[in-house]
Amino acid sequence: MTFDVEADWTLNLLCNYQCRYCGAYSLEEHPLVGRLSAEQYLEFFDSTGKTWMLHLTGGEPFFHPDFVGLCRALTSRHYVSLNSNLTSHRVRDFAAAVNPSRVQHIQCSVHVEERDRRNGWRDLLANVSVLLDRGFPVFASLMMTPAAFERLPWVAAAFSDLGVPLIPKAIRGHYNRLWYPQAYTAAERARFRRFSEQAEAVARTSPSQPYRHCPAVNPLLDRDFLDGFPDFGGIQCSAGRIFVSIAVDGNIYRCGQKTLLGNMFDRRLNLFPQDRPCNDEFCGVYFCLHYSRFADQAPANYRRRHAPNVFRQTLLTIRELGWQIVK
Repeated sequence: MTFDVEADWTLNLLCNYQCRYCGAYSLEEHPLVGRLSAEQYLEFFDSTGKTWMLHLTGGEPFFHPDFVGLCRALTSRHYVSLNSNLTSHRVRDFAAAVNPSRVQHIQCSVHVEERDRRNGWRDLLANVSVLLDRGFPVFASLMMTPAAFERLPWVAAAFSDLGVPLIPKAIRGHYNRLWYPQAYTAAERARFRRFSEQAEAVARTSPSQPYRHCPAVNPLLDRDFLDGFPDFGGIQCSAGRIFVSIAVDGNIYRCGQKTLLGNMFDRRLNLFPQDRPCNDEFCGVYFCLHYSRFADQAPANYRRRHAPNVFRQTLLTIRELGWQIVK
């Protein structure tokens, strides 16, 4: 699976779940969602002369008015990956319409509290089974609220029966008036790491091989950053050259929403010709680690504190799972 540019694309804002730790959903859709047809979106990406990996997230991307048609069009010449709660009846249509070889991965976001509240377990496991039967690489993730620690073993067992790893994800930001991940207790950190290691063991033997296409999105890394996430400022980074973020209004940024590079609706895009030091907003630890030279250029005091864990064990995990670190 070879591509030139990866994009973290916030496709829409509407979501049927209302998780308190999420700031990326809305009860109303953005007016520009669906402004272009599937063919017009494809024409834009084709016009760049690049092959794209488009990470589709939201909101809930299956609420996009023509999500299946869009994915069918995009995967005719490009690649996609998904972050979805997989509650939609359209999952079956997606599985039937899209070539699994053009999908890097599908991350199933479990959201245990909301799924309990909406009685969403049966549809979830049925949809995951459909995707697996069609050969899609699937892994699941669970945001680790304090309540989720007690539920994870039960949920993980249900996914393990399907051969799908359930990976714990660390909260980033405010939740219940506390700042995470720093608010995790020592006992919670120990359990988080144990759950993550168990998920990695499932991932290594999973028939769906969820990491076979080397995704940049890898929640297994969260266990190395439970004391907080690093500052990437000043670190040389490929964002803006071979990675961008796309907002719901069509704006294309280096990452985050600061350095504007173009707009899909205006058919404008000016990628950087070379890597540059990070001077932008934090855009997500997975993409930052994947596209920056953090392991080489992080401040010496950070390396001294974390070298035994982050810079040795994390990079070993990445290589063993087939990750490729972009330099």
